[in-house]
Amino acid sequence: MRDLLTEPLALTAISIALGLAIGRLRIGQFSLGSSGALFVGLALGWMTVVTAGEAEVERLILEGVIGTDIFRLALALFIGAVALSSARYLGKVVTVYGWKLLALGALVPFVGAAASRLLALVIPGVILEAVPGVFTGALTSSPGLAAALEQVAERGPGAESAVGFGYAVGYIPGVLTVVLGMQLIPVLFKLDTAKENRAFCEDLDIEPDAAPTLGSERFRPMEFFLVVALGFLLGALKIPLGPLGRVGLGATGGILAAGLILGFIGKAGPLDFRMPPSSLSAVRELGIALFLAVVGLRYGYRAVDSMASGGLPLLALSLGVALLSIAIGYTFGRYVLKLNWILLAGALCGAMTSTPGLGAAVEATGCDDVATGYGAVYPVALLSMVIFTIGLSII
Repeated sequence: MRDLLTEPLALTAISIALGLAIGRLRIGQFSLGSSGALFVGLALGWMTVVTAGEAEVERLILEGVIGTDIFRLALALFIGAVALSSARYLGKVVTVYGWKLLALGALVPFVGAAASRLLALVIPGVILEAVPGVFTGALTSSPGLAAALEQVAERGPGAESAVGFGYAVGYIPGVLTVVLGMQLIPVLFKLDTAKENRAFCEDLDIEPDAAPTLGSERFRPMEFFLVVALGFLLGALKIPLGPLGRVGLGATGGILAAGLILGFIGKAGPLDFRMPPSSLSAVRELGIALFLAVVGLRYGYRAVDSMASGGLPLLALSLGVALLSIAIGYTFGRYVLKLNWILLAGALCGAMTSTPGLGAAVEATGCDDVATGYGAVYPVALLSMVIFTIGLSII
């Protein structure tokens, strides 16, 4: 058994298989779906570190049970497939909903930052130096974490350590909140997904059952991985923004942008980026299950250990920040901006820069088109995250 717990690929396979089995169980209208892999991964990630030999414990805690290569591959598969399958309506979504999505993308990070500061003053035992890290963890924003670390670098390693600890503690509650929120919101508010999809189609003046014109009846690996490669290159570009430092889209934003743009264009010379929805759906489901399992395996021990190492107040802070962000974001988007749930689900995840949330939103709605909302909101949300993180680091 111990040998099995030290084999990353075996752990990943177990997390996915057992997690998807648990995800099929239904309680009324609620089921975990692919998110079951996250919970199983958390448990196995904790068990692996606990049962590891003394020489391995520190490495596993610092580097994670699963290496970053599998993590990034899973991310690339999921984001690439979702972007290509939802790109067909990108132009109409931006035209019809543009300013509403920009407003939501700025509001949610603002709510998260304000909640981080106010709740930190109310919850006893919160380490104030860790608050920027908790904020970026609760909204699962790696670029935000980078901005926070850069801002406190001159204060010394103690300040950087506090920010990093806050992010590690805040990440899992943030992921769980948005993943479960995507599943629970339709149940709590009695949303009819089919009706919401019809509203989405009516707003964009498209036929609900219209299939896109495909250039190929098969999956095209060369074009798919060209999207991934260009996405990584695009995400690596850093734009200088003066006092805000240098900001980039990162791997998630880069692949998303490349997939949406090339999928919208369709054909470029001999290259055809239009692929059957069934093929892209299979890649998407594989990617999100793999991604969630790896997230659980990498952060399982940290999530449990933080409760016993002074991190409980930060866990409460992260949970409060994530809940307020998604609750106020949903209320504003639904009742003020009057957005349908298909678009709003993706936009909320984009405003929280949450890739796991996007996977849960796609599964909860049964519609890849939620990614158009995610992609339209993501850039302004990313910039807002960096601005508000810097603000929290200065205060």
